[in-house]
Amino acid sequence: MALSIHVSDFKADGIKVIPATADDFDALARPLIGRVADIGLQLKPLLFVVSNESEQTVVAYSKLWTIRHQGGRTTKVRSHTSFPDYVCGDVLSWNPQALPPGGRRVKTAHLVIQGYAESEPYYDQFLPQFVIQKERMLADATDLHIELDAAILEDAQLIGPDPDGWLSGLFSEYVSAKQDWYRLILDRLDAGGSVDDAFAPIRAFQEEKNRQIRAGQRFTREKAQLWKTQAAAEATRWRHRFKDDELPTLLRQSIRLEPFVIRRLPT
Repeated sequence: MALSIHVSDFKADGIKVIPATADDFDALARPLIGRVADIGLQLKPLLFVVSNESEQTVVAYSKLWTIRHQGGRTTKVRSHTSFPDYVCGDVLSWNPQALPPGGRRVKTAHLVIQGYAESEPYYDQFLPQFVIQKERMLADATDLHIELDAAILEDAQLIGPDPDGWLSGLFSEYVSAKQDWYRLILDRLDAGGSVDDAFAPIRAFQEEKNRQIRAGQRFTREKAQLWKTQAAAEATRWRHRFKDDELPTLLRQSIRLEPFVIRRLPT
């Protein structure tokens, strides 16, 4: 039985899904995937390209793959792509430009395929297992629905249903975690502290996390403090990248601490 493929996106808002069934898909996706494109394109039809044809940068979006199988079973895969660095002004991010107007990104289920192949020399050895996983997932599939279920724009506008507030809650938490660390650093610098003093709370937090891991402590999601831990690592890049006499000025010029309040426009 042929697999039926459907897509849902936000065409009226200029945020579109280009599915693997599009005539020019391979030519469009190949440069986005990069050097492992020959393997990556084997992930079709789970692959798609999200295209931003709006006038605003997209700072986060969530995706949902729904697979219906023979016999009525359903498989769902949901993931998000988020760029809190863009909101916070973290110019050391690997992709601070997020998804700008005219930008395109290639997506697939279960992994990030765009960008990593160029920085990870063994990515081509890592990728084939996901091709096998894809074949197993779709072996008895009759219907595949690929959809964008939410997007957040740079002006904090939320587009789409965002079931259970999943994307808006996740993105707000991540942005807040980053801004909390940067606010603490800048407050300590503004109070006359040294760079070493300003980063001391992050260092202490990371050392405690490492101690807990070495002790074999099990974490619930809340105790793991995933975004706080990630944000601490991202803030530490500034400490490693710049000298003490230049870092305070760079932080003050770059980092934005204004609250990012996600809002949904009235319908």
